[in-house]
Amino acid sequence: MPVIKEEKPQADRVKECITILKKLTDDVGIDPTNPSIVVLKRRMGQYWRDGKTQEDTLPLFGYDRMILYKLPKWSHQDVELTLRVSSVRHPPLPPDLAEELEGRRNSVLLSDPSHPSPQESTEK
Repeated sequence: MPVIKEEKPQADRVKECITILKKLTDDVGIDPTNPSIVVLKRRMGQYWRDGKTQEDTLPLFGYDRMILYKLPKWSHQDVELTLRVSSVRHPPLPPDLAEELEGRRNSVLLSDPSHPSPQESTEK
């Protein structure tokens, strides 16, 4: 049976993101003030408002992990977040993420060349 593509309602976007954020902070024990989590929250806030697909990778500051996330537009897809092992124990925040954290830069979305989505990076 074909999947009917229907945009995800705002209430569902918010609920899925909050569930993931609670898992990161409560279950995994990552401080909610971690710079990477703050940037992720800002991006999720933008997603809550506009519902546009976002897919990116962020270094998890202070850990040997990368955050891979997907915030989908369509209701048949769930918000996804994966913590993947990185070769760098304490990766520094890239300058563009530091700027975003300080509010000097808008959220990086799919098309930003400095943070290509996994999908974009495999197409090249």
